[in-house]
Amino acid sequence: MSQFLGLTTLLCAVLYLLSFVFVMLQGVAGVCHGPVLFFIVLVFTLPPAIICTVMTLILVGPRRGKLVWLSLCVFALPFLVAIGGALFAAATKAH
Repeated sequence: MSQFLGLTTLLCAVLYLLSFVFVMLQGVAGVCHGPVLFFIVLVFTLPPAIICTVMTLILVGPRRGKLVWLSLCVFALPFLVAIGGALFAAATKAH
């Protein structure tokens, strides 16, 4: 059961990252001006990922659900990339 929950969380994380990449490519190409799709996919993929993580924690414990924890941490990755990019741009602009 925990394998299925981990796989579900992983699929949600992959869909979320693919939507992030798609929105970034649209922004670079100048096709779309706005991250609406990114936040729509976030709203539909983050709750199932959190539910699967909680269910896995209840069923097998926090130490045995490594795939679920890893997949859930992927949701913070685009925000960390954006913050890092903003800090890098500010640092290069200051010099």
